[in-house]
Amino acid sequence: EDEGEGLWSRREHVHIAASFLKPELAKSLRGVFQERFSDPRKGHSARFVWDYWNVPGQYSLIRTPAKGYFPDDIYEALEDSLLVYGQKHLGCSAITPIWLSYYVDGCFQGMHADVPHGPWAFVLSLTDLDHAGFTGGETKILKPHILEYWRTFDSSQGLEECHIFDKISPNFNQLTVFDPRLPHGVSRVHGTRDPLRGRLVLHGWFTEPNPFCVGAMDASTVETHLNECLKDINVELQNMPPAVGTLSMRLHVSAEGEVESVDWLTDTLVPIPGAPVLALDGACVEPPEDARALILEVIVENLAKLKFPASGDRSEITIPFLFE
Repeated sequence: EDEGEGLWSRREHVHIAASFLKPELAKSLRGVFQERFSDPRKGHSARFVWDYWNVPGQYSLIRTPAKGYFPDDIYEALEDSLLVYGQKHLGCSAITPIWLSYYVDGCFQGMHADVPHGPWAFVLSLTDLDHAGFTGGETKILKPHILEYWRTFDSSQGLEECHIFDKISPNFNQLTVFDPRLPHGVSRVHGTRDPLRGRLVLHGWFTEPNPFCVGAMDASTVETHLNECLKDINVELQNMPPAVGTLSMRLHVSAEGEVESVDWLTDTLVPIPGAPVLALDGACVEPPEDARALILEVIVENLAKLKFPASGDRSEITIPFLFE
């Protein structure tokens, strides 16, 4: 979304993984819901677990905790899949309790921001769009440049809704992960009142960003050497421009303990508008992307100097940074 930012990292506030779950698991999750609503005249306990959440003008949807709705084995497989994704791609080691929600005619979520819940929100769709009976139901996320509207204003260009919001259709088995600080919502659903033909999604937040290692090195060795490096980074960051957001990266470490390369996994880092920005030599820096470059430079240069003990094989270390 930010072209020409440099070679190190590129801000991305939305990540989409199509065909996220194994097909049989996605079908099983959908199948539980399908079976329980298959006969509208049949009443049983599983039909009475739903909460109609209605906050006038802001939220209208039907929801239930996913853990109590699905059989244990299916729910655990779902949770494991999300936890693995969070660790591997976001540097997050936990998730909040998962909600299961369906939307029929008139349901929506007004624009809002989920600042305290976690650094990343997720929506995993179980919607059967092939047999859906509605329009709307897209996840709507404000494009980041709108929050800096006048700084990026172009008097020669008009704006329409597609330039203001990202709109993401609830395709079956698609995982959408986004920065929950950005105002977002769900387009009002029009059409069916049949839950089986409505919008059906699992949703929650990834939490607890923590470093972790996969490979030959043991956790205590990684922690000892990484902590010293992170202390140095934190000291230097005290002199950097203030910023908010998350960064996560993966270090590829050789069997000899050298950092061979760095992969950027996620980046939502935004310098705080209006804050004074000075380079380390006291020279003025043009905000905001030059300020981002200073922060990224401090992190990369310190991580590149890391040296671990030889371990006999390669390792990968995922490291998240949270700026608040």
